[in-house]
Amino acid sequence: MSRTRLGVVLAAVTAMASVAAPAQAADTDATFAIDAGGLAISAPASANLGSVGSGATSLAGQLGQVQVDDTRGLLTATWTATVGSTAFSTGTATAPESVTKANIAYNSGTGTARAGDVGNFTPGMAPDLATDATAGSWAGTGNNQVDWNPTLTLTLRPDQVAGTYTGTVTHSVN
Repeated sequence: MSRTRLGVVLAAVTAMASVAAPAQAADTDATFAIDAGGLAISAPASANLGSVGSGATSLAGQLGQVQVDDTRGLLTATWTATVGSTAFSTGTATAPESVTKANIAYNSGTGTARAGDVGNFTPGMAPDLATDATAGSWAGTGNNQVDWNPTLTLTLRPDQVAGTYTGTVTHSVN
């Protein structure tokens, strides 16, 4: 082989060796965090359930929008909302001036989840609020927000007196 040819071959082998040699590498392990939020419930500050004439046996009215906002970001996101009430009364709160908790029924109606939320809302219905009752519950994944507009039905006594009755309905979530 001629010297020129041998030089070309050696130059080609040297070039290939430099291309084939591994380059140095540096790896970086990167992380990020998603911070968990909380679980909150809101309800109207006041509601007018309507009116009925003297001698009526019941009154039904809606409280307005109740909303649970779950920003905990859980893989298994579940919560239960509960509802309780005081008696409704007028005047000096004698028996004919009161509607007891046992005569207050609660129906959450259908809940509406925010678009894209993954899970199911189970409505709550209680024949009375003598003790706290389930207002509704959720089972799903990740963050969620659910709204509902519950109906209260008050069973009135035959001797119920005329007046403006006031009570407090309390929703909580856990």
